[in-house]
Amino acid sequence: MKRMLAGALVALSLAAPAFAAQTLVPAKSQIGFAFKQMGVGVDGNFKTFAAQVAFDPAKPEATQATFTVDLASIDVGGPDGNAEAKKKAWFDVATHPKATFTAKSVKALGGGKFEARGPLTIKGTSRDVVAQFTAKPVGNDLQLDGGFPLKRLQYKLGDGAWADTETVADDVQVKFRFTLAGKPGQ
Repeated sequence: MKRMLAGALVALSLAAPAFAAQTLVPAKSQIGFAFKQMGVGVDGNFKTFAAQVAFDPAKPEATQATFTVDLASIDVGGPDGNAEAKKKAWFDVATHPKATFTAKSVKALGGGKFEARGPLTIKGTSRDVVAQFTAKPVGNDLQLDGGFPLKRLQYKLGDGAWADTETVADDVQVKFRFTLAGKPGQ
């Protein structure tokens, strides 16, 4: 019985596609965002994030990817804004320290462009997003550049007095560059 079970496990492992996860290179990667506050453009970023990725541009449908952002690492350009963004009305990092995105599907759009779909969870709220990105080799790495729009109020970012979209716009553009070392299957 043990031999049959071992044989079945070996057969299953050989039949399943073998994708080795690539390694995110933090020093060559970034997650940023842009929005308007009182009509003036503001850019920010998150300094700490992680990813588990297996992405092959030749087989995008086999992609496995999860990204996690440390929300306390937010930088909107100054200590006062950074402290405010961590409070309950915004990211509430004491209760919800992380944001996550998991790619549920990835497809090629042609010309080195791709589209990833999946849930983005911020502050306990999950919504499906569609991120478009490009993939290009850079030396031995693979560089993914892209972004997606989101509505901050759908995630309860800016509760109470901050819900006024005349003060802080509802539209936020998220932009990213992920540099991955290694190749799937290696």
